[in-house]
Amino acid sequence: MSNRLCRLPHSTCSNNMSRHQSLLFLLTMAVITGLFTLVFPVFSATKSCVYHESAYQGLNLSSLSVELNNTGLLGEIHGSVSGEQLYVLSVREPNNFFQFRHFSLISANQKTQEILGKVKRHDQVCLKGKLIDNPSPQPHILVESATIRESWSGLDGRENYKYEATIPAELKDKTHLVVKVHAINNQGKILVVEYKDRVIPIFVETPELSKDLYRGDLIDISYQIQPFPEKPTHLTLNLSVKNPLKIVDKLVSRQGKQETLRGKLVKFPQSPQLKFDVYGIEVITQGIPRYFTLVNFEDIKEFEKIRLKLAQIWNNHLNTVKTARNFLVNPNVTIEAQGKINIISPQQANPQILLENASQIQVLSSFQQN
Repeated sequence: MSNRLCRLPHSTCSNNMSRHQSLLFLLTMAVITGLFTLVFPVFSATKSCVYHESAYQGLNLSSLSVELNNTGLLGEIHGSVSGEQLYVLSVREPNNFFQFRHFSLISANQKTQEILGKVKRHDQVCLKGKLIDNPSPQPHILVESATIRESWSGLDGRENYKYEATIPAELKDKTHLVVKVHAINNQGKILVVEYKDRVIPIFVETPELSKDLYRGDLIDISYQIQPFPEKPTHLTLNLSVKNPLKIVDKLVSRQGKQETLRGKLVKFPQSPQLKFDVYGIEVITQGIPRYFTLVNFEDIKEFEKIRLKLAQIWNNHLNTVKTARNFLVNPNVTIEAQGKINIISPQQANPQILLENASQIQVLSSFQQN
């Protein structure tokens, strides 16, 4: 409003102009704010931890990387040893349980390290971050933020497992070890072994030495400790030694054979990977334990009877159950199982004993703890 159009005193006109300007400003801001409220969610509000099934089809790294950088990558903790800063994420293809990728996790900050330090095997998590360049064939994620979406309760109420082996201290004065293959993948380029109760990655320079291994094989390795990273401890084969990797006991050679096995009763509690509790038997070979699960895939009713019998044996001796690394074991109950050995994949988690019926399981010895 101009002074020429205002017939009131100048001060009054000025006040009216200020009032009109203020009202106009408020009205303009109200319109902008309304538009901002409508438009902002479309362009700026990104929901976190949303599962986009198409992004997981084929487990393509570029698609998974987009999820990682935006709404978050969803997966399951495969393994966790906080003292070694060893964390592995498992991401599965939709509707295909046996197709998966493993990712090594590295925390980008202290808050993320604290969260990763609390995760357990089978926990469902959502991670944001980025894939990093690494000479390892197993992808590594620099984790900028982590959310535990669902914690696994399979071992709740049990005493936390205490590791027996101390690494790298126990490895420094040795040059070779007999170890068990914990994981093998990518034509032998990914190799992880078990030393006592510790899981150790091996940096593979010559995959032709490891390409025919199966999980559970016992191997004699000549090794060196890698100077980097400090944690988790990594080994590399000592290629200056003749035959730095020798197979001591090849598990798959027993495929399809009828065997009678004896050992401690073990239990793998229900988890995202198991629809129900699965029982097994600990078998010691050259001082190293292997775990054979007791199953029947041909007859569902017989399998139910087998599980029921094993559950009854287990429940009758609950006061002697001990926590193992990610399962339960009863050192006071020794059983015998007769059946056919089943090993169909190098990546198979555990060898199986195919039982025809529950009568092929017998309790050999058990004693209660006072």
